[in-house]
Amino acid sequence: MGNQTIDGKELKKMFEVGAKNLELNKKTVDELNVFPVPDGDTGTNMSLTFKNAVAELNKLGHDSLHGVAKTASSGALIGARGNSGVILSQLLRGLAASMKGKDKLEIRDAAAALKSASDAAYKAVMKPTEGTILTVARKMGEFADANYPNYTDMNEFLTDVIREGNKTLQETPELLPVLKEAGVVDSGGQGLMYIVEGALKGLKNEELGEEVTLDLSTRDRLVDDSGMKPEDITYGYCTEFIITDAEKADDEELRDYLNTIGDCTLVIKDDDIVKVHVHTDHPGKAFEKGLTYGPLTRMKIDNMREMLGTTKSAEEEKEKAAKQPPKPYGFVAVSPGPGLTDILKDLGVTEVITGGQTMNPSTQDFLEDIDKINAEHVFLFPNNGNIILAANQAEAISDRNIHVIPTKTLPQCIAAMLVFDPEADWETNLEQMNEAIGEVKTGEITYAIRDTKINGLKIVKNNIIGLTGGEIVAKGKSVDQVAEELLDKMVDEDTELISLYYGNDVTEDEAAALSDKLEQKYEDCDFEVSFGGQPLYYYIISVE
Repeated sequence: MGNQTIDGKELKKMFEVGAKNLELNKKTVDELNVFPVPDGDTGTNMSLTFKNAVAELNKLGHDSLHGVAKTASSGALIGARGNSGVILSQLLRGLAASMKGKDKLEIRDAAAALKSASDAAYKAVMKPTEGTILTVARKMGEFADANYPNYTDMNEFLTDVIREGNKTLQETPELLPVLKEAGVVDSGGQGLMYIVEGALKGLKNEELGEEVTLDLSTRDRLVDDSGMKPEDITYGYCTEFIITDAEKADDEELRDYLNTIGDCTLVIKDDDIVKVHVHTDHPGKAFEKGLTYGPLTRMKIDNMREMLGTTKSAEEEKEKAAKQPPKPYGFVAVSPGPGLTDILKDLGVTEVITGGQTMNPSTQDFLEDIDKINAEHVFLFPNNGNIILAANQAEAISDRNIHVIPTKTLPQCIAAMLVFDPEADWETNLEQMNEAIGEVKTGEITYAIRDTKINGLKIVKNNIIGLTGGEIVAKGKSVDQVAEELLDKMVDEDTELISLYYGNDVTEDEAAALSDKLEQKYEDCDFEVSFGGQPLYYYIISVE
């Protein structure tokens, strides 16, 4: 006979096995990306979010039903990465809210929990899009709410709820044309189904079919540097990270590169995982190099001199800053490349988070940088459409005066910072910066990671592709050719300035040659060329 109820201990196991099942299948979810660009990270984001939830459960000293649900919700809320991760955290939030005051879930309670989860997620998204993870969650909640009286066995009930979820998942291409054209189901919905399918296996004590161990020790160090002496320090920052899905990574090439920017280098490759440790003065460069091989996790930077007591501790510095009168304004921005980071710093950005495509910062990353800033008002620039919800969630959690400028690109952030007026009040600045981000056009040039058809374009793997306004509008075999086609669609009679930010796969000479060619074509426009250093994208282009 199957389960009649779910208690706190069982719920905890459901979360754990759900996380493991998603971890096993995250690469499949990543590859469901609609655009064939090298930034499919839905599965990775959802997995990191849910693993953070499970990591918090491991610290819980009891197994009460609401305590387990609430702790998982809090862990996911703080660890949420990407839009899919934020939505997942809100599903857990709604789930936890329905369990308050309960010791166990009966079938009707489980139905109410699924409905509450869906309702919470919909409320968290300003403009919900059907054909996504939201639709899959809603249909499961509605099925559960309408049909629970017909069941006396929890396992049978959840099996049929999952069947409804998978049926809805297969229908997502009919609800969202872009999915149908690309020939894929919604990636977030697929990730959710892996979680709930794993959760049911956990409840039924069934094996997943493949052993997987969740690495939850996110604060553990790869290398113990505590025995170092101050005189041994040549480079200031101990930098560590793990590259995932890096089966084809060249560990010797990576090691040789890291030795050019630092010392104490350790590169350990284990199947498709690469563990990296290096002392360097340029952590961002180490991260960017790592990103060329695969997604990063467990990123960690420590100031070696602070660690060994050769400067004031971070806490002392924080206390000292807190005693100073707060500045009127502070800024936190996300940057995918060291050159872009330098530009943002020159424009007055206070704290920069390394991240972007394939490496979306979490809600906690925003909160930690907000905490470093002694200012009355702090503006957040996510600079990526998939990071906006995490920034919004940080704004909601923080007790500070936080304002999110919903920038989807670096040029939008630069435009916003250029109109910032330190003499104006925060409301005026908020209005002016939001207006500025709507006046700049952004283009991006990258490569296709698979064959597909989208926006009427037949794209072959490794084609160079150009995007603007969230759409692929140009394709070709050379970067320069696609750049010209892309600008043809972006430049109009009002265009005055075109800025090219070249990535780490483009040389300065190549960027200058392209700029010279484009200047001849658009002779009425001014051109600026700057090193961006971003991975994956050959150029980020700003048209104003």
